[in-house]
Amino acid sequence: MKLEFESTDWMLVLENQKEKIINEIASQLSRKRPDLFQGKTFLAEDRAALEAIVRQTVLSRQNLVHPSEADDIVSAIMGQATGYGVLQEFFVGPGAEEITEIFINPSKDGPKVFYGKHGRPWPAEKRYFKDNEEVLRYCQKICEDVGRPFTEDASIVDAWLADGSRIAVVGFKTSPLGVSVTIRKSPTTRPPMPLEKLVEFGMLPQFAADLLVDLLVHGHANIGVFGRTDSGKTTFLRALGTHIDPMERTFIAETSFEMYMPNLNNVVNLVEVSYGDRTIVDMSQLCRTMNRNNPDRAIVGEIRSKEIIAASQIASSTSGGFWTTGHAGDINSLRTRLWGMFMDGGVNLPREFLDEIIASMFHFVIFLDKETISDQRKRTLMEIVEVLPGEGYRTIIRFDTQEFGASGGKTRRWIYENPVSPEKLAALAFRGAKIKPDYENIAEKYIQ
Repeated sequence: MKLEFESTDWMLVLENQKEKIINEIASQLSRKRPDLFQGKTFLAEDRAALEAIVRQTVLSRQNLVHPSEADDIVSAIMGQATGYGVLQEFFVGPGAEEITEIFINPSKDGPKVFYGKHGRPWPAEKRYFKDNEEVLRYCQKICEDVGRPFTEDASIVDAWLADGSRIAVVGFKTSPLGVSVTIRKSPTTRPPMPLEKLVEFGMLPQFAADLLVDLLVHGHANIGVFGRTDSGKTTFLRALGTHIDPMERTFIAETSFEMYMPNLNNVVNLVEVSYGDRTIVDMSQLCRTMNRNNPDRAIVGEIRSKEIIAASQIASSTSGGFWTTGHAGDINSLRTRLWGMFMDGGVNLPREFLDEIIASMFHFVIFLDKETISDQRKRTLMEIVEVLPGEGYRTIIRFDTQEFGASGGKTRRWIYENPVSPEKLAALAFRGAKIKPDYENIAEKYIQ
């Protein structure tokens, strides 16, 4: 007689049992404290109190939980409570505040997780999803909770987590290997990077940082920060924002919530409102709303299209300084981009008037980029440009790309080409700028 043995995947059995225990304890907690599972507990002190409650409940179930499994089960239940799920450690805990993005890439070997930190992607050290089905369920739960179903008929969806983090998902036939996910963390989970840190990381020299704060921030200048994707525009503007007087009435309008500035007390954040594939409140409406509320400073998170019309009206009428960001690598590409935005808004702007429009919107434009020669791929201040009405554009400080290339990426220095014009310095001083001798005359051409 031939003996036959049943083939059992014991690892799968153990995983299923563990998942059953997690769900049972989570259900017990949610019945006693339904407020814990609303996805709104994000302050550090609240998370600590929540974790203490969860841990106490887990440890009280000794009949189900072995002490060695307690930490994993607590972490899983915390993920359910906060809405972060298995990716919770990228949002809370040691080092999480330095992480800006999380990526889930499909592959024939299963989902792979990466995270963005210090301007570059890094592979995660462990596996968070065992297969594409788990990623699909994770994304569908998030999307359904905010009324933007992720289905075969809607295979590309932009949604958000409860804390305001943005999630972009692509799946079904649009992504043949599985669901692709990009999460841009909410600014509430990561404080603004101090400008001093950007200097320390080599993004800009100390002299340029001082000039920006003393003249442009304190002088209430209109500023445009431009660069390609992931060049650090939002990071840079938030760093400058830490030097705004906390009591200034500041309005911030964005398509998604990124420009959180916790140092400002008298601030109002506005974002576009969408439901399904319909935009109910768009950027143009937000810009008009800001203008009616008499802001000391008006910040438009990013200009992309027709909102340029309303944004230009804010820029020319706000007395305390208009700030925005956008995609452009230099003055020439900026001129082309802005002209296209006006066209999107139905305004056929004659090109000969384009420089006048730019001069009415900005006192200075700043360009950023991310170099790819060195392993560090540092985000870099490329140029600070003064806009001169009726005259054109005057480079104040620019990155020495020639020396950087010649040295194979070893020499990072900037060239102080021109001081700010006397007329602009006088106007900035009138509005609160701190004028130092080095801002009026060039003592050192090369700065590091």
